[in-house]
Amino acid sequence: MPHATTPAGRTDSEPSLLLGIAFGFLSSLGPFAIDLYLPAMPGMARAMAADSGAVQRTLSAFFLGLALAQIPLGTLGDRYGRRRPLIGGLALFAIASIACALATSLPMLVACRFLQGMGACAGTASVRAMIRDRHSGHRAAQLMAFTFLIIGISPVLAPLAGSYLLQSMAWRGLFALLAGGGVIALVAVLLFLPESLPPERRLHQLPMLESYRRLLTAPAFLGWTMVAGLATTIPFAFVTAAPFLYTQGFGLTAHHYSLLLALNAATSIIATQFAPALMRRLGGRRLVSIAAAIAIVATALLALTTVALAVSIGAFQIYAMLLFALAGLILTPAAISALDAAGGGAGSATGLLGTLQLAITALASGAVSLLPSMTVLPLAGLLGGSFTLMAVVMLALGERRGI
Repeated sequence: MPHATTPAGRTDSEPSLLLGIAFGFLSSLGPFAIDLYLPAMPGMARAMAADSGAVQRTLSAFFLGLALAQIPLGTLGDRYGRRRPLIGGLALFAIASIACALATSLPMLVACRFLQGMGACAGTASVRAMIRDRHSGHRAAQLMAFTFLIIGISPVLAPLAGSYLLQSMAWRGLFALLAGGGVIALVAVLLFLPESLPPERRLHQLPMLESYRRLLTAPAFLGWTMVAGLATTIPFAFVTAAPFLYTQGFGLTAHHYSLLLALNAATSIIATQFAPALMRRLGGRRLVSIAAAIAIVATALLALTTVALAVSIGAFQIYAMLLFALAGLILTPAAISALDAAGGGAGSATGLLGTLQLAITALASGAVSLLPSMTVLPLAGLLGGSFTLMAVVMLALGERRGI
């Protein structure tokens, strides 16, 4: 039986489990492409006679590709439907993954990672737009939180899988496996995923520049987008520094620090599932403000401890798990609030949201590569600064609303 629809054309039913799984799988390609090869980064640096910062730039290039492809994919999705851009992006992801496996120099690998990021962004951008096509508010938050649950499995499994796979294959084999994942996703979309934006709801006549001008002059959209970008920065800036901080700073093996990264990701997954209920009870702005305040206090305590004493791996791990949990609580309400503030044109809104969000993440990851990578304090300063900016944005949004 067809779903009842709202006047805006969205379904009025509860989000389905199967749809959440499908969206989560498509969205997880990008995170999996990030986390699978983390245990190989020190070995890649040795193999290519490069320093840690140079290898970390392959992550920054991936984030930049994710960011720059969001806007064109969103615009194409608004005009031609969600499936076509998604199919094209998945094909690019698979081809670029093969090119990464065949790269013969670090600059070539960086370029291929950029293209791989552009392809992976199709999953993220299209899924967010499809969620917005079907739902808004609390129901959209439910579906997005479940999607984040599936996405969150990749940071748990990928570093562990990468460390085990490296015992039987070179790092190039990891990129070949990513190519296979892209092909599977492409076939699944072609066979099973229906179009969510019918022709009568497509924005054929809306000028692209006018759509983005409207979004860029909406303070609420920009504020929530910045918060979403800063929330994404927390885990990705952490994993950029983690291979070198854990191995050279704390003396852990790749297998052992992969277990700790998995524990961080599991904490974030659990926290994400509480976000819709807390958003409904507290409101997005209050939830983000409370989480940011807790993170700021925790970072200050860690910094003071680092100055006075040598921080143990146990204390640092507790701090990392707390920040991953708080970032998980923030991301869903930030993304949903940004899309709700944007109004119509889900593709354009998700595209611009993704571009700004991941541009912030790419800048932060690039900054991490320039910081000393074997000590705790520089990374903690970056993470704490991100939460401080979130608190400032929430304060500004509250003053605009007279709260």
